[in-house]
Amino acid sequence: MGLEIYDCTLREGEQAGGVVFSIENRLEIAKKLDEFGIEFIELGWPIHPEVLEAFLSAEKSGLKAKIVAFGSTSLTNSPEDDKNLNSIIESRAKYACIFGKTWLEHVKMQLKISKEENLNKIYSSVKFLKEHGIDVFYDAEHYFDGFKSNPEYALKTIEKAAEAGASRIILCDTNGGCLSEEIKDILIKTKKFIEEKNLIVRLGIHVHNDSGLAFANSLEALNYVEHVQGTINGLGERVGNLDLCEFIPLLMLKKNLKLNFKLEKLKALSDFVYRCADLPQKINQAFISERAFSHKGGVHIDATMKGASYNHVTPSIFGLDTHLILTSLGGAACVVSAANKFGFNLDKKNPETMKKIMQILDYLRESEKEGYDLGNIDAEQQMIIEKYFGNFYNYFEVEKWKVTTDREKSMCELKLKIEGKSVDCFEEISGGPINAIYNSMKKALSKVYPQVNNLKLEDYMVRIARPDGAQSKVRTRINFSDAASFSTVGLSRNILESGLEALKKAFNYYLNINKA
Repeated sequence: MGLEIYDCTLREGEQAGGVVFSIENRLEIAKKLDEFGIEFIELGWPIHPEVLEAFLSAEKSGLKAKIVAFGSTSLTNSPEDDKNLNSIIESRAKYACIFGKTWLEHVKMQLKISKEENLNKIYSSVKFLKEHGIDVFYDAEHYFDGFKSNPEYALKTIEKAAEAGASRIILCDTNGGCLSEEIKDILIKTKKFIEEKNLIVRLGIHVHNDSGLAFANSLEALNYVEHVQGTINGLGERVGNLDLCEFIPLLMLKKNLKLNFKLEKLKALSDFVYRCADLPQKINQAFISERAFSHKGGVHIDATMKGASYNHVTPSIFGLDTHLILTSLGGAACVVSAANKFGFNLDKKNPETMKKIMQILDYLRESEKEGYDLGNIDAEQQMIIEKYFGNFYNYFEVEKWKVTTDREKSMCELKLKIEGKSVDCFEEISGGPINAIYNSMKKALSKVYPQVNNLKLEDYMVRIARPDGAQSKVRTRINFSDAASFSTVGLSRNILESGLEALKKAFNYYLNINKA
């Protein structure tokens, strides 16, 4: 058997501040984890009724992955009467991962029982689940702190779990406070103990990232463990856990481990989890983030265009491309590169061409000062290039607009100039103001350009672009879809105006690429 990867996004990840997964989210994330190739998916703690419902639904979904129920050692004196352990049985999961106390400080202060009683809890809880035909993984909570405090007792806790029939012993750096050398030292001593006691278990590790060392500590553990736990995007309690989106590619591409993961599906999985968690994507996430294969420096762009790569792995492995950011810092090389992407072969030796390139760089410089972030968005890049070197056409202008909104509804009045004629439109919806502007604009434009009915607003994000108290500028990025997806950006001190600008750009862009 090779290295096992165990995902606990749906339980540990949900412990991140502000994150709540619906039953639908839970099942869809599990499906995507399964498609990606995760072997063990922890679906949650079935003591919660909505999580139990997800387990019963997952049983019928045909997932190939092994579904794991989470829980703890018995919360009562008798496992048979323990609601927590019985919920695992009710979940019908064939695998369970239960945690127990390793650190005597927690045994005394939290459980308020003797160390012998804690050992009995560990043994009886694992044995109870085993007797019900469940393969039990034992999470040794605070194992590394417990070991540093009292190594004899820490080792005794995992021995009890193994004697009761646990097939995996997972050593947890629960507060994320250990250094890599401490992890290594304790793993060596623990592995030696397991071998000397002839305990038939697979050793695993579960680390938190409170010291920024979850990745390094998991990497250090590879020589001693056969099982690694983590979450998608590193979501988890406090600052999070090991990020499997970074760790798995490293195992496959740098450590050359033969693991059965479909890396081309990783980006979509990561994006979906961010969306369900209602969290912004990390722009510096290795391998799959928006900036992972983006180049902004002029030297980098020039080298890339000439065939000298600055990428450490091939982006196509993840279904991605090298992305050259259109920015004033990139010089003429970045403009030529962007133009080439959209079918324009620019000659920098041509004076008229260079004049337009310099105009674009001036425009970018002013836009960046204002707070726009356009250069990594393909639709924005294309519009800039087309305006200077192509035949980009403004299909309409916004002459007047007014938006009113309350808790129940939003109303938008627009006056658009379409093909030289003023067109008035009013839309009232049950929803927010951005949606009202979008529907009003689409309604007016569809009378002349029916193709806009195919354009769907997927979602939008509002961020502070230039902090200035109540006068701060906000940047609104709106994502759209049709046959393909694209995004546009607006900027203003008025939140609604920034959204209006992004919508205006989007409809004009869409009409330019879908000319009748």
